[in-house]
Parts: sequence; C-alpha cells; structure tokens
Amino acid sequence: MRCACYRVDVPTLLAALSADEMIERYARNLADELPSLADRSLAQLLRRFARIAGQAMAGGFDALAASDRANADALLTDIFAVATWHRWEIPAESTGEQDLPVDELPRGLLGADVSTGGASLWLIDDQTVALARARAVDRAAVDEG
Repeated sequence: MRCACYRVDVPTLLAALSADEMIERYARNLADELPSLADRSLAQLLRRFARIAGQAMAGGFDALAASDRANADALLTDIFAVATWHRWEIPAESTGEQDLPVDELPRGLLGADVSTGGASLWLIDDQTVALARARAVDRAAVDEG
C-alpha cells in the first residue's frame, strides 16, 4: 500500500496527539469542516470522530483509552492524519512515500484501530509510522449530485 512515512519517537507522538489542546484543536477543525460536507458517509464518519473526541475531552484521553482502546486508537489515527494534512506542529518528520506491505500489521499507534472509512496508521518499527489516507465517497451523494 502507498503510505506517507514519518520518523517519530512514539511516546512523544502519543503525548502530543492525546494532549487536551490537540484534541480540542482537532474537534474545532471537525466542527468547521462538517457544515460544508455534502457526502453523508464522510459527514457520518466525522460526527463519529467528533463524539469520540468529546469523550476524550470530557474524561481525558487516558480514561477513553482504558475503556475503549479501539476508538481511542482510531481517534489518534485521525488526529495524526488531520495534523499532517494541515501541517500542524507535531513531533513527526516526513520521510516521503513508500509502498509498504502493511496488510498483516496491526493498525494504529496502540495496535487497536479497527475503524473503517478513514485514514490508517501503522507502526512500522520503533521510529517509523506509515499513514494511508482513504475516505470512501457516499454513492448516494454522488448519484444525487
């Protein structure tokens, strides 16, 4: 799979992505983006992430990760995807794109992301993550178009 690769220190990256300020910035970005979306499936995906971000802001990311590791990991993946897309300051250095065999690797920084429809993130080694962005278009939205 074609992936954007980044050199990272995983504990530092986890701390940055799960910081209250980062989750709040991400939630604001979602709130700004949602009203302009015509694609229902994408809007539904972003509303789901907005709910998960709200849970993280209400009880703290660590509490979310303890109670719902899969959604916490999916949130980290989407925050990373949004942050790199918008070039927010995060502790990750782009090393370019590569074709990587990621099908057998666990997804997410916590190895628990099972979400579908959004970005995918894999921990390639202790200093490298790979990101693939893929969002399905709602067929009904295209047909109504």
